[in-house]
Amino acid sequence: MNPSASGWINKHFPVSIDFAKEHISEENFYGQLRETGFLYANSVTTFTYKNRQVELDWTTEELTKINLFDSLVYIYTKEKTDASKEDCINTIIDFYKKLEKQNKSFFKISFFKNSAEEKLEKILHHRIQTNKSVFQKNFSNIITNALLFIDVLAFQHFLSTSKNPFSYSQELEGLLTNTIYLAFQEKGIQSKYEKLILKLLQNSLRYTAIDQQYLDFEELNFSVLQHQFEKNYLLDLSCISVYSDEELEKNEFLFLKKLNKELLFPNDKLLVSIKYMVAFLKKHKGEISYFSYSNAVKHFYNNTNRMVSVLILRNKKRLLQELNESRELVILLHKSSKTDLNETEKQKVKNQLLDICKSVPSLAIFILPGGSVLLPILIKFIPQLLPSAFNENRIEKP
Repeated sequence: MNPSASGWINKHFPVSIDFAKEHISEENFYGQLRETGFLYANSVTTFTYKNRQVELDWTTEELTKINLFDSLVYIYTKEKTDASKEDCINTIIDFYKKLEKQNKSFFKISFFKNSAEEKLEKILHHRIQTNKSVFQKNFSNIITNALLFIDVLAFQHFLSTSKNPFSYSQELEGLLTNTIYLAFQEKGIQSKYEKLILKLLQNSLRYTAIDQQYLDFEELNFSVLQHQFEKNYLLDLSCISVYSDEELEKNEFLFLKKLNKELLFPNDKLLVSIKYMVAFLKKHKGEISYFSYSNAVKHFYNNTNRMVSVLILRNKKRLLQELNESRELVILLHKSSKTDLNETEKQKVKNQLLDICKSVPSLAIFILPGGSVLLPILIKFIPQLLPSAFNENRIEKP
């Protein structure tokens, strides 16, 4: 399945609905969603494919898109146990249409003239994007909306109350961002990570102004949070925001403790939230964009490296076939791992790789002007695709 190509919802829906109908508790669902990184604005896997390797071929945006869709389907099946696929998809579209009517910054769903599934694919694609800004451009579009779980919570509210979800979404977004802003004020010195997180949150806003007036903690109305999902999300998002420098200062901990009490959680709830957050960062820190953002050049290379690896993995079979038919190229690549190639040999490698890329449409980026600068990255991945080609003792079949 390719979550960036038309038709992915039709192919994925059976997997999504099977998970939703497993009758897992809301607490279990929330825990699994947290493990994917979706709640932390950094999806590193999905809960519907967590026991398979297929997600390794997917980008952060694609993982986020799947997690958002699966969460909406889960919420829908909890409210409408006997509904069909058609009802589920149309209800999600109707939900976003109601948000669109009151939000000028929303995309125009009415422009989408496709089938219901294709229309929803376009909606989800737009939803995972942050607002257009210099911040987004600097991150080369690898940053996804940090507040997407608001969509899930608003959808749940919409299904249970039949009320327009806009006012609910606006109030919840304002409370979340206000709380995180206050948490940041407890930090002695804001590092580059806190500044990036704050920008990420600001560029994820859909219902409130970036320059909103923030209230003091005592002025915040936490009583509007009626569901455990809402309270858990506020606490988890606050924890990872203040812990972005991998330090939890005394003032920050006291703030989180006060928030935990205000949410009417037992004392050990905060410790559990911190435990999960620390475990997630320890395991996935290298995959989180704002932690790896040191300078534009390094970030561009990391992003390009990821893009090329996805292209190669998705075209592995075709590329493998082409490489197996290019004996001279394989020999030269093997030689280059032991010694430097001369200029003639380097040119042969370049020309033959470009010829192979011409035969695989999805790799056309390599033959565009300037595309040859990506060849070293392509070469780096070839040994992973062709381990047998570098085995000098391989016995050829007659």
